[in-house]
Amino acid sequence: MTKLPPASPPRRLTYASLGISLGLAGAGSAWGLATVRFGIAPIPSEVLFGASALCWVIVVAARLPFTVARFRQLLADLQHPVSGPFPAYVPIIALLLTSHYAPLAPPAIAQFAVVSWTAVLTLLCAQMLSFWLSGRLRSDDLHPGYALPVIAGPFIAAMALSSIGYDRAGVAAAAAGGFYWLTLGGAIFIRLLHGAPLVAPLRPTIAVLVTPPVTAGLAWFALRGGAIDTAQVGLAGIVTLFLAVQLFLLPTALRGPFHTGYWAFSFPAGALASYALRWAVASPGTVTDVLAVLALATASIVLLTLAVASVAGAIRARPTVRR
Repeated sequence: MTKLPPASPPRRLTYASLGISLGLAGAGSAWGLATVRFGIAPIPSEVLFGASALCWVIVVAARLPFTVARFRQLLADLQHPVSGPFPAYVPIIALLLTSHYAPLAPPAIAQFAVVSWTAVLTLLCAQMLSFWLSGRLRSDDLHPGYALPVIAGPFIAAMALSSIGYDRAGVAAAAAGGFYWLTLGGAIFIRLLHGAPLVAPLRPTIAVLVTPPVTAGLAWFALRGGAIDTAQVGLAGIVTLFLAVQLFLLPTALRGPFHTGYWAFSFPAGALASYALRWAVASPGTVTDVLAVLALATASIVLLTLAVASVAGAIRARPTVRR
């Protein structure tokens, strides 16, 4: 089994902590689509997006590289084989939040925010790709967690760009996501097939494998105006295959005691619920509605379970004060 490389000094709030904010935003998007399809009050969606925004602000404020030491730590994180993908969560979550709150802002501000965060994500993805091409990332250090920022990230950017009317830019972003999916996705599969088993802290990242086809489907819905075409049906088939594989991989991913890495389940679950609800909106019917409700319920249970487990873990970790 491959050992984890030396880590940075422990910090309470790291870029990996943004997995919580990302999971909340994913669930908020799903509940927002449930409002569209079933007329549910928007309260759950707004609460989840508000909580996501609060978590995002807290972590970004704690890690903002406004000093030389913070900037050096950011560079170290970007070149770390485990934590390398996590700084890219910053623009990804910002794009999800901007897309949700864009109707409340003047169009020019929303457009500026989406374009700016897309540019930041592009630079971070380019930096990661250049780091890999330099030969400094060993194949056994590659893990499924990389699929979220560099594959799902461009698809999320495509959705955000489409929401402000930049459809051509959205197509370009989706194409970049497709390129990363074919290349990096293949490399991840080869690593999982022929490399050493994932170490315990990284096992939950197996859940991220379903995210590329799901976010690709969501991006295609956005770019095609919600229409179902042959490409969308094909993506649905890939999602179904990956979901079936996840059921068999679940015992491996859940092996061991709870840790914050299990939040890797939250965004894939929320994105899958959003995808099911997109299908229910595009093709109303008993089957699509039942699948959408089941997916939304599953995502909500996953999020609630992770939240309860995290709070319980934090309480247990508190030092006991003796009088």
